[in-house]
Amino acid sequence: MIPFLAGLTWLYLWITAKEGLESSLKVSFPKFDAVEELRAKFLFNLSGVTQDSAGLVGGLAIGERGLISEALAENMKELSLTHLVAVSGANLAIIAAAVFLTASMLGFGRSWRFVLSYLAIACYIVLVGPESSVLRAGAMAAFVLAGWWLGRRVHPLIPLSWAVLLLLLIDPGLAVDIGFALSAFATLGLLLLAGRLHEWLEPRIGTWLSIGVSASIAAQLFTLPVLLILQPSIPLYSVLANLAVELVVAPVTVLGILAVLSSAIFPPLAKLLSLIASFGTWWIEVVANHLSQLPLTRVPMLPGPTGVWFSVLLVLGLTMLAISKEPPIRLLGAIFVSVFVIPIAWVVTDLNRQSSFHQGWQVLNCDVGQGDALLIRNQGQIALIDVGREDEPIDNCLKRLGIARIDLLVLTHFDADHIGGIAGAMRNRTAGLVLISGFKDDRPLVSLVSEVLSRSADSVQIGHRGMTGELGGVRWSVLSPTSNALEAEDSNDASVVMTFDLQEFNVLTLGDLGEPGQQRLLRHSWPQLWVLREKPLVLKVAHHGSKDQSEQLHELIQPDVAIFSVGQGNDYGHPSPKTLSLVYGLGAKVLRSDSQGPISIRVEGGGLVASTGGKLSL
Repeated sequence: MIPFLAGLTWLYLWITAKEGLESSLKVSFPKFDAVEELRAKFLFNLSGVTQDSAGLVGGLAIGERGLISEALAENMKELSLTHLVAVSGANLAIIAAAVFLTASMLGFGRSWRFVLSYLAIACYIVLVGPESSVLRAGAMAAFVLAGWWLGRRVHPLIPLSWAVLLLLLIDPGLAVDIGFALSAFATLGLLLLAGRLHEWLEPRIGTWLSIGVSASIAAQLFTLPVLLILQPSIPLYSVLANLAVELVVAPVTVLGILAVLSSAIFPPLAKLLSLIASFGTWWIEVVANHLSQLPLTRVPMLPGPTGVWFSVLLVLGLTMLAISKEPPIRLLGAIFVSVFVIPIAWVVTDLNRQSSFHQGWQVLNCDVGQGDALLIRNQGQIALIDVGREDEPIDNCLKRLGIARIDLLVLTHFDADHIGGIAGAMRNRTAGLVLISGFKDDRPLVSLVSEVLSRSADSVQIGHRGMTGELGGVRWSVLSPTSNALEAEDSNDASVVMTFDLQEFNVLTLGDLGEPGQQRLLRHSWPQLWVLREKPLVLKVAHHGSKDQSEQLHELIQPDVAIFSVGQGNDYGHPSPKTLSLVYGLGAKVLRSDSQGPISIRVEGGGLVASTGGKLSL
């Protein structure tokens, strides 16, 4: 009865929750000067075999998330390991169990062991703050300990239900808190499914391995619907990653808490304890960094509510099959599970298209959201024009194509949606010649680009009108701007504009050049633009298809293919209906990354063939 009451209460509060509702416990949780000072001393005395391993000790001990590098944080996110730096309920259970066992070993009486365990739970919550998972675990542990203290044995589902019900009544804002949902559903999975999975797996893989695999699968499965709300994809190596690090979590947590306590008494001991603990977190770092580099770390899932509901049916179906012996219930469970063949078929079809659409590509537009990243390939050499806003999309695109060196890198101008992903583009890669705009720009991203290119590029030069070169058998030319770009009104107007003369077709890339710049281009480069009509022309439409376009320029060049590199649901209204009408009216084939994903173009049978990869939910 209590589980159903807790579930109905949660559902009602979730449905009726007002937009923007937050957890009142989190918002109003008091800060204690002594606790803040203790945390500060612990973090000051942190040491580790690497900087990230030391940061992970802080994460597992007190939930400090800001001490690890962005690269490691991203890798852990790919593998669903981020719960390790969010202080999960398991951390609190480890601390409570350690206190209870230590009190037993020291000869404390039964009542004192429970009192000390309650005190440890309260102190730990104060130390780490109102983490959703810790609040859930603390409340559940309080009910479990109360039952043991009274000598009553109940199914752990009952304390979980009471904990959820109590916390929701105290703080209705937790009904819409993602962290609280992940913690509660992960625990529910462990209680309902892990035992049955262990019974099935133990004869096949052994006791200890079965325990770890069963717990990881159960927790991952029950949190799947919630995780799909955050990111519509499934981490393929999550179970393996969590299993690989499971043995070090408990000792690191205990050592970390001991380091916290000793930092107030004897700081050298805190340094030593955190250093010892960091050998365990170094292993977590190794696992995250290596497994995240494997191919297809995340499998796409049907986006939106559709994918979430399919996953709910899967969880319900597997749970019915696992815990029920009634034929009608098991049949219904089997039906729910079999329905999941629909998203599986969708995923297989999607992945097959993504793996084959770019075969034989000569021009490929990476899907980097609201930004540009256009590749040109000839005789094994690669040109890349812009790198998008974020590191991961361009890195993933280049990784899928097996590109380790970029022979010609063009950064048309220093807007974030064109150069923000520079670190991702250069991750484990090198560049030959790099062309940048000569426009005077002092934004912070300029320094970032300079720093990255100083490590990975052979040569960085100003791209200016009249500059030419070769990429394999392709002749490229810069049409705009001048070397100092004094004619430009702003960064967009100073975009590096280039043509690529391939054997069978031409390519024109306009960066973010607006109508005034395009009109200027007509005046200064009319002969070079006219020549583009001699062969089919692939046009990278300027500024993601904004309405700021020159009709005269487009009528002169007569593009055969128009690529709109644009983000899905962007706030700028790109691409503009006016610009779409313009290129459609010229008879161009319109290709859009916001709706069609990555785009490849090749020559086949004497003509241009365009293929699209579609949108993957990754």
